[in-house]
Amino acid sequence: MNPHKKLPDAEFAVMRAIWHLPFPTTCRDIMDALDSDKAWKSQTVLTMLKRLEEKGFVTSHKQGKEREYAPLISEDEYLRIETGSFVRKFGKKSALSVLSTLCAEQELSAEEIADLSNWLEEQKRGQS
Repeated sequence: MNPHKKLPDAEFAVMRAIWHLPFPTTCRDIMDALDSDKAWKSQTVLTMLKRLEEKGFVTSHKQGKEREYAPLISEDEYLRIETGSFVRKFGKKSALSVLSTLCAEQELSAEEIADLSNWLEEQKRGQS
C-alpha cells in the first residue's frame, strides 16, 4: 500500500511547480513558477512546503540563508496514485468504461489514438 494520499489542490499546485523546476529549488523559484493568478505570500508557500515535507512528498535542506526543496515522489508516480484512487472509487465499471468516460471530455488526436493503440498492443503482447 502506498503511503501517499491525494493532495489538496493548493499543495498539488506547489508540487507541480517543483516537478517542473530543476531541483533542488527554493521557495522563491517555486513562487515564481506558480500560476500568476495565485498571488500567494511566501509564508503561505512555506507552510505548504512544510506540509508536503511532513507528508513525505518533498525533502529540504538548508543552503546558506535559504532552504532548498526536492521531490521525493515523481509526477508520474503521483499520477499513478491518483489514477489508482480514481479507478478504485469508480471501480465497479470496466476499465474500458472508465477510459471511455475519460476520453469523452476531449476528442483524442490522431497521435493520441496511435499511442493508445500501441500501448494496447504492448499490453496484449505482455499477456501472451
